[in-house]
Amino acid sequence: MRYWEACEAQVSAEDAIEECRIHEVAAAVRDDDKALVDEATGEVIAHADDEGEYYGADILGYLGY
Repeated sequence: MRYWEACEAQVSAEDAIEECRIHEVAAAVRDDDKALVDEATGEVIAHADDEGEYYGADILGYLGY
């Protein structure tokens, strides 16, 4: 997938967590608001949309792309 396609993508929690893992970031979905958070710092990586998916640009931005 090209960078711009990844930025525009909506991804599932499983895919988002896997992408973070590849970049050595342990991520999890917070129970109360379904936000994707960095387990080490508690920082929010991305907020879930109405369908429970995450915006690719938020994840790539957190990972430094």
